[in-house]
Amino acid sequence: MHQSYRYAIAYFLLFGTLLLASGAVLFFSKIGFSYEAVQSYYLGSKALFSTPKSSYGLLEVALPHIGSMGLFIMVTAHFLLFASKERKRQAVKPAIALFVVALLDIFSGFLIVEGWSFFIWVKLAAFALLQLLGFYLLWLLFSAIWQGVAVK
Repeated sequence: MHQSYRYAIAYFLLFGTLLLASGAVLFFSKIGFSYEAVQSYYLGSKALFSTPKSSYGLLEVALPHIGSMGLFIMVTAHFLLFASKERKRQAVKPAIALFVVALLDIFSGFLIVEGWSFFIWVKLAAFALLQLLGFYLLWLLFSAIWQGVAVK
């Protein structure tokens, strides 16, 4: 792998890590990581003086997330094409799963607002998996450029 690719990928890793970390901080500070916290965030709470989320408001949040998360996952997976065959093999299933989990995370709020309370658990699980799989792919990419293991 050419040195300039390593620099570009290293900067992408930095920004990808900041994206995932800041997303986690915002999720924990704005919503919380419990069933009750997610429920009150989406359905409102008299005790917290919060109103329920509207489908229109959720759509305003969902649209930029669809583009940004899709792009993040695609670029991360694309950069892993420069890695060894073993790392490529390790990344295929997590990258596909990350697309599915990102969609579940983005759209579960709509189903919560529509009264499907089961999707509160889906939202929590999807967010946790999104973070874990995202950091796992970034770790694979980091280890590939750190060790210089690049074929093709």
